Amino acid sequence: MPETAKPTVTLKDVAEASGVSVATASRALAGRGDLTRGTRERVADAARSLGYEKSVATRGRPTTLDPRLIEFVLGSFDDAWTDAMTTGAREAAFRLGFDLVLTLDRPDPSDDWPTRVATRRPSGVVIGIIRPTARQLDEIRGLRIPIVLLDPMSDPEGELASVGTTDWQGGYDAGVHLANCAVDRFAVVTGVPRYRFGRAREDGFRAAIAEHRPDADVLHIDSQWTDAPLSADLMKLVTDKRPIGVFACNDEMALAVYRAAARAGKRIPDEVSVVGFNDEPRAATARPPLTSVHQPLRDMATRAIELTQELRRHDEPAHERVELPCTLVVRGSTRPR
Repeated sequence: MPETAKPTVTLKDVAEASGVSVATASRALAGRGDLTRGTRERVADAARSLGYEKSVATRGRPTTLDPRLIEFVLGSFDDAWTDAMTTGAREAAFRLGFDLVLTLDRPDPSDDWPTRVATRRPSGVVIGIIRPTARQLDEIRGLRIPIVLLDPMSDPEGELASVGTTDWQGGYDAGVHLANCAVDRFAVVTGVPRYRFGRAREDGFRAAIAEHRPDADVLHIDSQWTDAPLSADLMKLVTDKRPIGVFACNDEMALAVYRAAARAGKRIPDEVSVVGFNDEPRAATARPPLTSVHQPLRDMATRAIELTQELRRHDEPAHERVELPCTLVVRGSTRPR
């Protein structure tokens, strides 16, 4: 007995089953439009249960399920950190056969980056150092696109995969190094807000000083992560006659310590020893060259791109945190005993 042909499931069938209009169903399946996560999931579930095949319904138009794009979302593209990250991400994406789309996190709520991502529906999304809101993450999750956080500001606590560096160990190594310099007191300069990586770096530094110089106190100075000012607290820090070892949680703040020392007439490293974090290009060209903890930024971005593709191959991926080791680069801003 001949087999009865299965009726073709149309987009109208999917729309009726999910309780939305045909236009909304089309936008949801194409990843377009500013739709809620619930609507996208309801339409996708209806399409799966009905066996809807987009390629049949669209009369042979090419599928857009995998456009071979990876989205790299950043808050800015104008500093050494983002330059290194973008280079690593671009090289990894091209090696894997993908194009890389650079997406800016704009402050305008009407031009939210998840809507732009939904329009392109890429093969993966890497979110670099910005703090996505719960609503933004829900919208991307609703698209069922792999998400990787790159050096996140807060701990994702296993909800999302993330890539970073060994921040605590980097702070610890900086502390061990300064503990062996000819200084009598110590300070840590960290940024506000107190992001996850800043807390880890300070904790590692304090652990090293407590272990190697248990009689010494560690002063705490708040600063800004970017455009670090020459504050009254920094000036007060370096004006004491006793030599001091300062660990700054990024190179921007370390260079602010340089400016404070110069204004106070203090010599680096004779009277003020300074260690930064990131090892951006300015560290090597400072006078004297800045001792800094080197982050493998390009390798971190490469690993994040690779991880988006590994997540695509698993139905229930483990949301792991990948940490690449950082290394202390000793230069002229410190002088061991």
